[in-house]
Amino acid sequence: MLRFDGKVAIVTGGGRGLGRSHALLLASRGASIVVNDFGSSAAGQGSDTSPADDVVSEIIAAGGKAVANYESVSTGAEAIVRTAIETFGRLDIVVNNAGINHMTPFGPEAIEGIRQHMEVNFFGTAAVTAAAWPHLIASGAGRVVNTASPTLVGFEQQSAYVASKGAIFSFTRTLAMEALKVGIRVNAIAPTAYTRMAAEAEIPDDLKKMLENSMTTAMVSPTVAYLAHEDCSITGETLLSQGGVMQRFALTMNTGYTNAEVTPEDIRANLDAILDDASSKPVGIIGSDNEGSLLDLFD
Repeated sequence: MLRFDGKVAIVTGGGRGLGRSHALLLASRGASIVVNDFGSSAAGQGSDTSPADDVVSEIIAAGGKAVANYESVSTGAEAIVRTAIETFGRLDIVVNNAGINHMTPFGPEAIEGIRQHMEVNFFGTAAVTAAAWPHLIASGAGRVVNTASPTLVGFEQQSAYVASKGAIFSFTRTLAMEALKVGIRVNAIAPTAYTRMAAEAEIPDDLKKMLENSMTTAMVSPTVAYLAHEDCSITGETLLSQGGVMQRFALTMNTGYTNAEVTPEDIRANLDAILDDASSKPVGIIGSDNEGSLLDLFD
């Protein structure tokens, strides 16, 4: 069994939904948990201390160790990390789960929403990770698990949310390259589960019912637990996790079309070759053991 005895983990957005499931699973396997939750609505409105407090109470009642933190990830990253160090004396794992989502048709009125999503979802992820970085290095086996989204492939009226999750996907890959030098593994999940966001989303009722019945938050958390464990051997990867299905979300590049004197007409004439997936290879993390390197594409 993969255990976390002696390890300390921060779970942002840990008071409800996926974050709660992650915190409970890690705690059940021996980790001491900082349950961070600002307590806002799924759209990012308001605040409430009870979600974090409730999960801490659950963990302690089950014999685990936990402490609550109520800071916003976008403005209180250092305080979140300080809670871990002052309470438990170390920090080994950061699970960046906190995020917001509200659907907005694109146009001039969407820009403020894009800023808000980037501030919480992306900048919050980067800020907490940055504050934790020296402690993760000191751990000797630091682990970062970020939260991207299957909507990276595109989703109508979700330009703000998808852009923020795309930033997290690229941030995960890039940070993994730096992290290799200091013994830290950085990965992400792209989860689908029945959460507050799903319940409030403008999607068909039959799809909501399917999510509620067959895609629970608890089905995602084992993927997070593996990525957070010192036995995790991969880095820079994003794993889809939904309803008991785990898949690699890969960035690929193909052979394409080569012409040093290319013209617009050449692009038109060779579009099939440019878009052909038959020669596609996964683009891994340069310097890691992950399959496929960016450099391989130019051999």
